[in-house]
Amino acid sequence: YANDERKKRLLLTLCLGIPPIITGIAIIFYFLFRSWILIHFQPADIPFMQKYFAWLPVFIFLFLYMVILEQYLGSQMKIAVSDFMSEVLLRIGNIILILLFAYGYISFNIFVIGTILIYLIPVILFFILSTQTKSFGFSLQLKNFSKAEYKELIHFSWYHFLLAVSLLLMGYMDVLLLPFYNHNGFTSLAVYSVAVFFIAFLQLPYRALLIPSSTVLAKAYADNDVPKTKDIFTRASINILIPTIGMAILLFCNLKNALTIIKNGYLEVIPVFSILFIGSFINLATGMNDQVLTITKYYKFNFYVSLGLIAIFYLLIRTLAPVYGIYGAAWSSTITIIIFNLAKLLFIWKKLDMQPFSLNTLLAILAGLPALAAGYFFPEFFDPARHVFIHTFIDAAMRSAVIIIVYLLMLYWLKPSKDLREYIASIKKNKRLF
Repeated sequence: YANDERKKRLLLTLCLGIPPIITGIAIIFYFLFRSWILIHFQPADIPFMQKYFAWLPVFIFLFLYMVILEQYLGSQMKIAVSDFMSEVLLRIGNIILILLFAYGYISFNIFVIGTILIYLIPVILFFILSTQTKSFGFSLQLKNFSKAEYKELIHFSWYHFLLAVSLLLMGYMDVLLLPFYNHNGFTSLAVYSVAVFFIAFLQLPYRALLIPSSTVLAKAYADNDVPKTKDIFTRASINILIPTIGMAILLFCNLKNALTIIKNGYLEVIPVFSILFIGSFINLATGMNDQVLTITKYYKFNFYVSLGLIAIFYLLIRTLAPVYGIYGAAWSSTITIIIFNLAKLLFIWKKLDMQPFSLNTLLAILAGLPALAAGYFFPEFFDPARHVFIHTFIDAAMRSAVIIIVYLLMLYWLKPSKDLREYIASIKKNKRLF
């Protein structure tokens, strides 16, 4: 409907109106079954759930509108701004809240509520930015769509809605169920959540490149340009992998520094992060498999596979978490992600003759090995016992600088990406970075 302004405005109105209505119905059941939900938590955790039970719907609505408006801005090629708001500004705000709570400037109650209300910032900014685009507008002229078009929209949207729910459950089921099946309750979740927080940093390059790559990929497929679609898919996969490897090395080599600041029994974060890293890295290394399936006639495949894997994920975490605690939850997540990505990889390879791996994938990994060695074996020149924070920040800065320099030099030498080679050639020709 790109060339029909009336349909675009009606579609935007439906997108902003229908999901909150569906969510509102789900929230009604959430409150109706309040007692049943609360009794499944550990006894020590129930008071916390009672206190903040009503704040979950607030978070859901804010997060929902943030995602919808972010996707709209992505469709209007306002990608850099929306990514900065959601991936950088929001995280900076969360870090500020953590620091304020850590140093006693705010209470735990304000900290929890603040981490929810902070989503108001991107929602408001996204809405303001959206109103400045040419296509933004609302319409209640329901007759702008024919019955056949409504049927197509419902059919397509329904599967994608269920797929989104399935993927969300797969992404958060370990965090949601760990307090139920581990006897330490929210105590175990504290350690596990820190590891998940670090994994989120690993995903930053993927999220930054996802929307622009998806937009170009969808256009090429809509134009029935098969060679271009395959080329974009392959190039996007390696372009996502290169910064992901760099981010992974920075995280691994600085975990000790991060835990030095946190203290208080968080050493288990390192093995949990390592387990979660396996699944997350495989998911990121397989590139744009989800996006390819979304825009093709095979979009139902993701949904059906994800449903089966949710059942597997639940059985794994139900079996492993009570016995192995946070390690069992981490392995449950990783095993599920590996199976899911392997299924998508083989399916796309068979049906579309596309796969994200090439010789460039190996070159990107080889480029990261010297950087990993340089960061891991970088000596410590300062005494952490005397100047903990000074030592930690200086060590992290120096270690990260060495990693980045070595990695960039290796990338310059091996040139694993076509876009990287073109960028380097452009620098040599124009004598400037941009």
